[in-house]
Amino acid sequence: MTRDEIMKMQPGWELNALVAEKVMGWFLDSDIGYWRNESGLCKRQDKWSPSEDIAAAWEVWEHDRPKKWNFDLCYSDGTYLAEIYKPDDVIGVRILAQVESKSAAEAMVKCRLLAVMEGEDETRD
Repeated sequence: MTRDEIMKMQPGWELNALVAEKVMGWFLDSDIGYWRNESGLCKRQDKWSPSEDIAAAWEVWEHDRPKKWNFDLCYSDGTYLAEIYKPDDVIGVRILAQVESKSAAEAMVKCRLLAVMEGEDETRD
């Protein structure tokens, strides 16, 4: 999936499912309606909505993130800006992902999803 495709997604089931799979490492056990990981049950499918719920969005940000990743969330003129960055010896700071949205939760999860899907989570420095 491309950055443009992710940016066009609306908050809701499809975006939440992508975040669950790509960021959280969960799979859907549709027989019981829960997102699961290797160790067991995680969250009820119908109750976990990080693209719409700010508490769940923070859970996505905190989940297994590399130690040097930093996160900023700013608000100005009706728009939230989420940004993930890390220190860089050459340029000072390297921006890994940046997303603007009318919703803080949507900006946060799309930003985290983009950073992960671009492979940045493979470097745990």
